[in-house]
Amino acid sequence: MTTLTNAAKAFPLTTASGFTRLYGISVVAIEEDCGTLLMLGHPDERSILAATSAQYRRVYGQRILPGRELDDLIPFGVTKTWARAVPGSDSCPWHTELTSPDARHALPVTLVSVDWLEAETMAVQEECPACGRASRTSDTAISPGRAGYSRVRTCRHCHTRWPSADDYRISLYKVRASITDPNACFGCGCTTAWTCSPDCQMTDHRPTTQPLCTTCRAQHNATTWQALTNAGYATAPSDGQRDRWLYTEALRGIHPATAAATWTERRALARKRTLAAHATLSARQS
Repeated sequence: MTTLTNAAKAFPLTTASGFTRLYGISVVAIEEDCGTLLMLGHPDERSILAATSAQYRRVYGQRILPGRELDDLIPFGVTKTWARAVPGSDSCPWHTELTSPDARHALPVTLVSVDWLEAETMAVQEECPACGRASRTSDTAISPGRAGYSRVRTCRHCHTRWPSADDYRISLYKVRASITDPNACFGCGCTTAWTCSPDCQMTDHRPTTQPLCTTCRAQHNATTWQALTNAGYATAPSDGQRDRWLYTEALRGIHPATAAATWTERRALARKRTLAAHATLSARQS
């Protein structure tokens, strides 16, 4: 965002690119970190909240969480002023320039500071394996069973956490893969130099083809480890989310063979629901 420059190069924000129409309000994210939403006009408080929520849901695929940050948005995060657009560069075709109301090309705008809001990613519905309640959100977190971050769901009712089966959701963001030690624990990622607990150590007596630390190995008995191996845990055909599912379900007392069959069903159901959601969205846009 800039302040008064050469008026001859300025143009009205109504002709600038990148805006999305949400609840009758033109909205675009500005600044380097997209931490501010620019809305054309001076809408009322209810419309500002509706457009902000829609920006997160439709553009970012996220749901704003209720809390103090959202409560403080209207009294502390909203500024109503006047602005116009000025030429930018290849990476950013235009910039916002704050002006006086009587400046050429000036239009009323509302700036909403959103970089402090807490949000969680929306996803296709999946049922909690413990209580059966539906969940439509997921988050990136570390879950047991395989080292590294992954998509994890948390039940709002019983607080059970489980690996998300929704691998089909279209995302604009890619998670950067981290480089890990090939000799690190397959379950938690700890190494001889960086152990997960003071008395933990890597062991050569491992029940899988992958290295495990003594802490992770102690999570299951020999019979369960054999069943996990038979179900494909820590093998090439199994992916990260499946490994985490088998491991966490075994912690809940579910036999790995049963967990493997359930995972296949969850993946198929997640794909079916995602394709249906995309078909509905395409029908609305056509």
